[in-house]
Amino acid sequence: MTTTLSQDAVTAWLERFCSEVEAAEAHLNELDSATGDGEHGSNMSQGAAAVRKALRDDRFGDIREQLDAVAMALVNSVGGASGALYGTFFLRLSAVGEGRTALDLTALTEGLVSAVAGIRELGGSSPGDKTLVDALHPAVAELESSATRSAGLATALDRAATAAEEGRDATADMVARMGRGSYLGDRSRGHVDAGATSMALLMRCLHISAEGAA
Repeated sequence: MTTTLSQDAVTAWLERFCSEVEAAEAHLNELDSATGDGEHGSNMSQGAAAVRKALRDDRFGDIREQLDAVAMALVNSVGGASGALYGTFFLRLSAVGEGRTALDLTALTEGLVSAVAGIRELGGSSPGDKTLVDALHPAVAELESSATRSAGLATALDRAATAAEEGRDATADMVARMGRGSYLGDRSRGHVDAGATSMALLMRCLHISAEGAA
């Protein structure tokens, strides 16, 4: 049973996420068309190509350099608010990778707590607003709980990914209070949020990569 996420596992996580986003491009666009501009899948697929290039072209001394490169690739390639939000996610997470070539559950949890705080600061969003925070926030809360209970890394990430998926599904009953969806009012209810869907994918890919490293 692995207790840390190595740089190779981080690369596997991100490459898996890129593949999943590209495969889900049409689905993400369809979800986003209900409450947004219908381009979340296309935008994230552009980001996936940029992330792959960053991972292939650079050599990283530690996980901070690795995740900073991913963040900049997303900021520079993903349109709309998603580029800034996902860029902030990886920039805030990267701080715990300073001087490290592997992250344990404590460090990963610390980094993800900072990531969700950064996204909320940037977007002014809260749980219940029908955004990607509704997937990320419960996932991070579950990780904090698992860290306290000294759960194994893969088990903790499985629980976190499940919490993210439940948070994603819960957005269907929410009324959007942020972005274009907020103009729809009650008509935004009944649709799963596209950003919460891509974030739930990111968390599930993280779990699978940690499990594969075991």
